[in-house]
Amino acid sequence: MEFWQKNLYSLWFAQFIAALGLNLVGPFLPFYLRDLGIEDDKSLKIWSGVAYAAPFVVSAFMQPLWGILGDRLGRKPMIVRAMLGLSLANILMGFAQSAPQFVFFRLFQGFLSGFIAPSLALMASSTPAEKIGYTLGTLQTALISSLIMGPMIGGVFMHLTGLRPIFFATGFLCLAGAIIVSLYVREEFAPVNGSGKVQLKNNFYHIFRSSELRSMFFLLVLVQFSIFFLAPFISLYVEYLQVQKQYVGIITGIIFGITGLASTLAAPFWGKRSDMMGNRKILRIATCGMIAFLLPQAFVTNAYQLMFLRAGLGLFASGTIPVINSIVRHATGEKDRGGVYGIFQSGYLVGNLIGPLAGGLLSAIFGLRAIFLITTACVCLAPLLIRAVNDNLSIVHK
Repeated sequence: MEFWQKNLYSLWFAQFIAALGLNLVGPFLPFYLRDLGIEDDKSLKIWSGVAYAAPFVVSAFMQPLWGILGDRLGRKPMIVRAMLGLSLANILMGFAQSAPQFVFFRLFQGFLSGFIAPSLALMASSTPAEKIGYTLGTLQTALISSLIMGPMIGGVFMHLTGLRPIFFATGFLCLAGAIIVSLYVREEFAPVNGSGKVQLKNNFYHIFRSSELRSMFFLLVLVQFSIFFLAPFISLYVEYLQVQKQYVGIITGIIFGITGLASTLAAPFWGKRSDMMGNRKILRIATCGMIAFLLPQAFVTNAYQLMFLRAGLGLFASGTIPVINSIVRHATGEKDRGGVYGIFQSGYLVGNLIGPLAGGLLSAIFGLRAIFLITTACVCLAPLLIRAVNDNLSIVHK
């Protein structure tokens, strides 16, 4: 087994268990906020959006800086740092006594987090060019597959023990991920010299002077905004569909889990097909598929219909991020790759940030069904963006 394969398997497992912990409680934040004293329905929607978005507020600004530090000190130390930070932050969340205190600990999590960008940079630097689509697609399944088990296990735990113990379990899983990376991931690293300020400026210039990278950055923000516009409110939507109260957590977990399962099965396929068919074509298929499965969610009458449509959404959504990451890899030199991935991770987090905030506000004003229509309208912009850069997207063949 070659060392890049060992790195892939080790990073996959470390990311899986860390993300598994984070997904144990993510879908159920509204219920934890109820436990912390937020009872009013409109206030709960707004606080849910704020709590869900809070880590991304800080993390969006920190990711380019962590990326530059990774280029200078190594990507492996950045992965370990992030997982240890997530461990500490989630343990603190388990002790929260009020909604503002909980949001503060979520902000603290955002300051320390960020293991995805350095993982991508490490694997992109150590993987043969002809395997990039497959490798990044496979690595993506670690994050997506955590959606299979995390919410389902979290739903069962919520039913049996309440939510507080789940935060302590998340802290343990993130700590275990950091230990795995420390022991089993190997990095052949040559540090990048120079001023961090100059390097950050150069990385932004590299992205925004390239129509290809610029378009992919905005596409990434758009896709993440659309996904996270809805994510904090799926549990409330399940409750709205009149599922019996004692089963809301479990049904919500199953819905998230099936979405993750579909994404996990599809992500390597999308990665391989992008190597063969070209990135532009895959992005078009994936975003059009997202639209087809998003729109009907506004009109479902029971949780089982929602479950089917969320699975279809996961199937196509998993075709966007690995392809964007592959394009970034091919368009960026090794010495800048960590910083550029860090900026793209900030774009990812900006979408994650503004999505829940906008979703919380608009769901409080217009209701839960309306936000599915709004999300669909947002994703309709994606094929237009891809078409606008038709001549600039890279086509990668085996």
